[in-house]
Amino acid sequence: MAKGSSFYVKIKHQQQILKTRTPIEFQGDEDTTLKTERSKNSEDLVFEKPLSEFAEELFQKKGPKREKVLELILQKFTNSSEHDEFITKGISLTLLHGCHNCIKSDLNTGKCTKETYLASRIIGLLQLDVGIENDSLAHEIFEDSIEKLGNSISKFYQGLKPGSDSSTISSLMDSLAIITLVGGNSPEDTERSMQIIWRFLHEELVCKPDTQVMISSISAWSFLLASIGTRRISSKLWKGSLSYFSNLLEESDQSVLRIKAAETIAHIVEIDAIEKFSVDAMDFNGKLLTCKENGGSMREEMRKNWMNKVKSVVVELSRSNASRKDLTKSHQSSSSDVIAFLKSGGCPKTTLLIGQDVLSISKWSQLIQVDFMKQFLGSSFIQHVKKNKLIQDFYDFAPRAEAPHQSELYASSSEEESAGIRYVFQPVLELKNPHYFRVCVSENSILNKEKTQKMRKKRFLSASKNAGYYSASFGDDEG
Repeated sequence: MAKGSSFYVKIKHQQQILKTRTPIEFQGDEDTTLKTERSKNSEDLVFEKPLSEFAEELFQKKGPKREKVLELILQKFTNSSEHDEFITKGISLTLLHGCHNCIKSDLNTGKCTKETYLASRIIGLLQLDVGIENDSLAHEIFEDSIEKLGNSISKFYQGLKPGSDSSTISSLMDSLAIITLVGGNSPEDTERSMQIIWRFLHEELVCKPDTQVMISSISAWSFLLASIGTRRISSKLWKGSLSYFSNLLEESDQSVLRIKAAETIAHIVEIDAIEKFSVDAMDFNGKLLTCKENGGSMREEMRKNWMNKVKSVVVELSRSNASRKDLTKSHQSSSSDVIAFLKSGGCPKTTLLIGQDVLSISKWSQLIQVDFMKQFLGSSFIQHVKKNKLIQDFYDFAPRAEAPHQSELYASSSEEESAGIRYVFQPVLELKNPHYFRVCVSENSILNKEKTQKMRKKRFLSASKNAGYYSASFGDDEG
């Protein structure tokens, strides 16, 4: 027995020694798996850093490091719902100048890289957050960025090679429109950006046309036009714009671009100020011409002409196999809506579900605004409309207050609690496990979320009992 017991003591001693030793890293698949998990865990820890630290890192000299920081910042803006940190003036300006620095670095090298794409998107998202409560800071961002973005669009496009990806230039154009919408204090500010886009359309894109960039430019121009009241639109700046879009509608060999031109014409017709967009509609005295044939207004005559043009374009596109491949269902539906509008004068009404509420769209200007913002925000559009008061005011949208969670009028019995119903299964994870932080420590972990729900339910039930919100009557108590 003595020998046997000493044998087991020896084994136990060896096991304790093995536990204290540093584990050996195996080569091959297991090694890469361990390293990958550790890197993921470190990325989670990096993501928890405050925005101020990220903003400072945008001034590093190495481009790849700046690009990585930009990706993390963009994730924060896209995924995080805590916007208080973003609105701080010092952090916002540091972040803005850091993004300007990234764009400038690309301009100096003459290369339009992913760095500029990320920086331009962050500028637009930053402006949407800042504009909620700080108008003066939003205007400062606008004034500090409008010329930089305008020059960047022009210079990057000049260096764009045929067939190259133009998404970065489209992103810069979108950002220009967003900072103007939020930070512009007057129609004059808005028309400054519209003029930058208009010059780009007529100077750069005429010499070297790119369909995607043209669509982005026209969308941004129309989006800004939709934010100005009809009476406050300049009567001098946009003469001849209708002729430009009419030529695109008739002569362009790109079906999607022709539909975009048709939408823009419908928008201008809806504004009901043709004399501000067409030289042909005015006489020498500056008065709106009338149609000689039936005494009607030139406005009605031009509306009929455009309706016939759009109809002929749609028929032509439907007969062309190549065009049918380019056009999506939304484009085909849009062309039909344009024809219906030019015929009846009313934009087809559509609705968009925002949580439990409905956003009604009954004007071309609203449709253009919603389409542009959906394209810019992507999958986070619904969340922005639900939470961002600035966007809600822009769309004249008032969401209903979300009803508080109604807990069940039921408290678990002591027998059920003793049976373990109130407990949450907690996996056994060691501290060195790469998933330990995410599962057990993080504020967004499954365990913490479940614990929070349980505590809220208990507080709600106890508060309800103390306040007397709920009562129960029994047959024995009735008189």
